[in-house]
Amino acid sequence: MLSERAAALMEKSECVVSIASVWEAAIKVGLGKLKLPYDIRHDLPRIFEENGFQVLPLDLDIVASVKDLEPVHGDPFDRIQVVQAHKLGVAIINRDPVFEGYGLRRIW
Repeated sequence: MLSERAAALMEKSECVVSIASVWEAAIKVGLGKLKLPYDIRHDLPRIFEENGFQVLPLDLDIVASVKDLEPVHGDPFDRIQVVQAHKLGVAIINRDPVFEGYGLRRIW
């Protein structure tokens, strides 16, 4: 569940979603650790389109740039999101304060 602040900001801003977040969610759904009211493969593309969300793909530069990050946090999905957020110069919507350790503006 999003915070009220995050939800309000998302309603009035352009939003991007890292494909790394979708990948991580798919793994958790497959392991039974996450239950979603929709199918990731079939419904999520439509949900993103209806809400105007742009999906950020991974490319070699993003993946390779993870090696340059300080070892603030070890989660590979989060680290990719850090690189993407820095590259785009955007804030990150997440409840985990670890992102602030990378100099990102975190909204929650």
